[in-house]
Amino acid sequence: MKRRWQLFLGASLLAGLAGSAILKKGEPTKSRDVTQLYVGSWSFFHPKEATKHTMTIYPDLSIMIDGKEIHYQLIELSDEKFAIQDQLGYHLLLKAEDGVPTLLYDEADDINMAVSPAS
Repeated sequence: MKRRWQLFLGASLLAGLAGSAILKKGEPTKSRDVTQLYVGSWSFFHPKEATKHTMTIYPDLSIMIDGKEIHYQLIELSDEKFAIQDQLGYHLLLKAEDGVPTLLYDEADDINMAVSPAS
């Protein structure tokens, strides 16, 4: 009887250790705040209009383009893209590479525009 108790205790201990190792492995690692990747002022040139624009994204993710607020619904926010749908139903997609926004896609005009930090 004493032997069974030791086996039970040993098996329970091993199961507990294995379970905690699995839980630790499954826990998400703390990552940086993705919103900070897009916050700032960004310049882009619209070739169809032949105009330069400035887009400012604030920490609360409000957006202004040339001083006009953009009302939108958030579609996706990740390390790779910040996708929104504007009030007319068109998508704007700000793509990032290596932690830096590089490209803006405007569905309304079906155009990709290079993005750079505004000076």
